[in-house]
Amino acid sequence: MTSPVPLFCDECGAANGMQAIVCFACNQPLNPSFLAPTVQAPITPVASMAFAPISTSTAKPLLPGTVLARRYRIEEGIGQGGFGIVYKARDINWNRRVAIKQINLHALNAKEIIEATDSYNREVKLLSTLVHPNLPRIYDHFTDPEHWYLVMDFIEGETLEEYLEAAGTRQKKYFFGLLPARKSLPASAAQGTQQASRLTMREVLDIGIQLCKVLNYLHMRQPPVIFRDVKPANIMRNPRGHIYLIDFGIARQFTPGQARDTGPLGSPGYAAPEQYGKAQTTVQTDVYGLGATLQTLLTGKDPLELSLVGALAGHKIPKKLQRLLDRMLERDSTQRPKTMHEVHKRLEFIKLGIKGLAAHFSLGLLIGSLPGPILVLLFLLSSLHIAGPGNWIEGIWLALYCTWPLAFLAQLTTGIVFLCIASRRIVGLGMLIMLTLYILDLFVRWIPLGMPGFGFGY
Repeated sequence: MTSPVPLFCDECGAANGMQAIVCFACNQPLNPSFLAPTVQAPITPVASMAFAPISTSTAKPLLPGTVLARRYRIEEGIGQGGFGIVYKARDINWNRRVAIKQINLHALNAKEIIEATDSYNREVKLLSTLVHPNLPRIYDHFTDPEHWYLVMDFIEGETLEEYLEAAGTRQKKYFFGLLPARKSLPASAAQGTQQASRLTMREVLDIGIQLCKVLNYLHMRQPPVIFRDVKPANIMRNPRGHIYLIDFGIARQFTPGQARDTGPLGSPGYAAPEQYGKAQTTVQTDVYGLGATLQTLLTGKDPLELSLVGALAGHKIPKKLQRLLDRMLERDSTQRPKTMHEVHKRLEFIKLGIKGLAAHFSLGLLIGSLPGPILVLLFLLSSLHIAGPGNWIEGIWLALYCTWPLAFLAQLTTGIVFLCIASRRIVGLGMLIMLTLYILDLFVRWIPLGMPGFGFGY
């Protein structure tokens, strides 16, 4: 059975009466088309799959085996946040593992209920419309008298905050990760490694590139979605290194013309200056958060600690990457990179490095030279004169003669396409340069000398 629920403000999350037109808390117009969930779902323990009601008057964590909404069987609690607990559960209907975020209204005061309502409504409203490989999917949401629940993808892994803390204890390996780098570390060295736990530059660049892709997807929405809380604790990493952006509790949609945001939300050190009431958050707000996050992963220090003690001794960030981070962390948002796509391109370029650029360019030259062997075969076959029924040499030559232009056009098309893809641009450039050399060579040989025999002027 459902009961009437208040009308929640899209801007601040405050609960208003069903007949209200303007929010009593922030004076913003109310949108009656979006309401908090109204379905009341019973919480029941499993006992031979016989459902029996239990009391929800306490704020105790759910026990393993408890079934929510006659569908989701709780397996264990996996995290606790500002307004509730996250559980790992099994969807009985679809036999899949899910994560359930429980918001406990019973333990909150009036101000916290408004904040929790805002967080819940934002997450439901935004995630239900977003589809991206680096975002969790939302499957369901429901309530009981004292709790709100959000059902989404279960991500097997850990947050980047946890992954960074464990980085100092992971033993480094070589030979494709199969053999340990050393059998043991001296006690003093081991302690120093734990204190200075940080990720390798290549790993940080991979993480940054994935985050650029998902944040750029959010920013390209209409209106743009600003995440506003990019930090290691809000980023999940699975065992294969795939990154997920989680916790859309303070994300908001950009409003053109608005002077500043309603509330100063964000995490200290990772929040851009404009999040503290000076201006409206924009795309550059997430650029700042990403810069602070990458800096933390590289140094092992959070931004506040780093501002006090400085960078770790003996650990230098490459100059090109440091310059990019400095731009991303500018206090003046107009001095930061304009888009996540721009940051993405810079990270890709830094990841490649000089050796990588040379390798990609050489690969492009090699691929672009593939029509060359066909020309060599044409030259060799044209110099052979074998008489006989069918003259099979001439048949092979004719086939190669017809194939070469097609191969050349295919290579030319591929080179142009690669030139438009950031990660393949250097390869495409090498292909096009080699094909251009072929065209010049053919013009030099064909135009003055004509086409004697089958030799094309050779």
